Amino acid sequence: MEPAVETRPREDLGHMARHMMQIMDKLLKSGFSPGRRTPDWTPAVDISELEDRYEIIVELAGVRREDIELYTEGNQLVVTGWRSDPSSREKVRVHQVEIEEGQFRRRILLPEHVDAEGITARFRDGLLRIHAPKQGRRRG
Repeated sequence: MEPAVETRPREDLGHMARHMMQIMDKLLKSGFSPGRRTPDWTPAVDISELEDRYEIIVELAGVRREDIELYTEGNQLVVTGWRSDPSSREKVRVHQVEIEEGQFRRRILLPEHVDAEGITARFRDGLLRIHAPKQGRRRG
């Protein structure tokens, strides 16, 4: 008799390794303090430098615009928010879960010569595009 669910040992092992790394990452971020709340996931970020600005792209697929907060804290740009469970609420038999849900936070160290007052952001198609102008180089 064939198994009801097809198994792929290499993929399953890779998924388990990713999950273990996420658990270790959460433990390290919390300082092993069980009472301290840490983000449930951390979004991927691309950072590019242009002549007049830095462009930061944060991947936030499935996150609603109203669930995103962007602010500066000292010399850091902070992106935080929430992503709801993307699966249906019906009773289902889950075979695989890789899409993170819950609270997220990403801190990005800004170079000294960024004009924090001139930072702008656009959110479209699951990507938050942030422009951080260099001091004295803001486009008008």
